[in-house]
Amino acid sequence: MPTLQAIEATTRVGPPLPRTNDRDRRRAALAAPRLAAGRYLAIEDGDEVVVMEVGAEPVHLGRSAAAGVMLEHLSVSRRHAVVAQRGEDTVILDDRSLNGVLVNGERVAEAILRHGDEIRLGDVAMRYLDVR
Repeated sequence: MPTLQAIEATTRVGPPLPRTNDRDRRRAALAAPRLAAGRYLAIEDGDEVVVMEVGAEPVHLGRSAAAGVMLEHLSVSRRHAVVAQRGEDTVILDDRSLNGVLVNGERVAEAILRHGDEIRLGDVAMRYLDVR
């Protein structure tokens, strides 16, 4: 099981960014002790990294309070992206966002995620972690 320090070292992809909202920070804190086999998004949050589990249900990412993961940054659209399972693969889909979805520096409408992929939604950076 990776430690939070190990995750921070492997997920830093840019300067610190504004915080995720309190709801998502509380949910991530509850999941942190259980960081075991699974699929996660590690989101830069100031000087910290918030780790959110990606389950079997689609997860909507955006600035809207209705999003599964709310990202409070003006460069993020209200409905920015969706992370979903497609068979054994985890995919990210652009949800008609203004600033687009970048995976490893390339703008995509849809992409299969692999462990360690860098994802950018506007100016918000995160990493996809597939812990086996």
